[in-house]
Amino acid sequence: MPWRPATCGPARRQAERIAELPFHREEGHLATSRLIVVTALAGDWDEAVILADRFREGWQRAGRPRAGNLNRGAYAAGTVHGLRGDDDARADWLDIVAALSAPERPISDTHIDEFFDAVLLLHRGLAGQAMRRLQTPPEGFRAWYSGMWRPWYAAVWAEAAVLTGHEDAAARIDRARLLTTDNPIAAALVARAAALSAPSGGRDWVGRIGRSPGTPPGCRYQWARTLVLIGGEDRACGQAALAAMGATPMAVSSSVR
Repeated sequence: MPWRPATCGPARRQAERIAELPFHREEGHLATSRLIVVTALAGDWDEAVILADRFREGWQRAGRPRAGNLNRGAYAAGTVHGLRGDDDARADWLDIVAALSAPERPISDTHIDEFFDAVLLLHRGLAGQAMRRLQTPPEGFRAWYSGMWRPWYAAVWAEAAVLTGHEDAAARIDRARLLTTDNPIAAALVARAAALSAPSGGRDWVGRIGRSPGTPPGCRYQWARTLVLIGGEDRACGQAALAAMGATPMAVSSSVR
């Protein structure tokens, strides 16, 4: 089943506009930071790695400045390498994250570290560890710098609960639905988690959304992940799609086998 990309949406267009600003375009770390996040989440990982190399070169040329607003891109770059099985490269990027972070606003305040770590842990079939990583209730993300990550965090927070059979999984899904209404990809992830938790008929529903072109919209990685979760021939197709992205094989929780 070939990948059929949907429109990348306003996030990519905005990131591209920012990259082309005259006072950004010649500074690699400023131009690429947002685009790295978008391409990492969308599953355009070859592009993300190229952008990350440009980020690192520009940041080093600028004297390795502290700039906490740029650590999102660095963490996303590290996560892409982790999903591809290169933990040494991921560790190098986490060192860059630490060097970027400003003492007055640690990265834990934005929760992007928890989110990206959970994405990697879920890929590796470590849903229990993902649950322990996602300790903060997403309703508490009220500042602008954390609120922008609330839908994404809520989606993996709900999925981890489903994959571990947590007693609060149903309640988390209900809460996550409210927190993802304005983010179509995060909302689709919550819907997938709800389908996986359904006692009957849910897997068929996951199959329908997973086989729809561009579902979740514009997110190649999550599309492939959905196919793996469906099982059967779709699982093999999903793993092949992940391999084409350079990802390690996705581990599947016993709860969805």
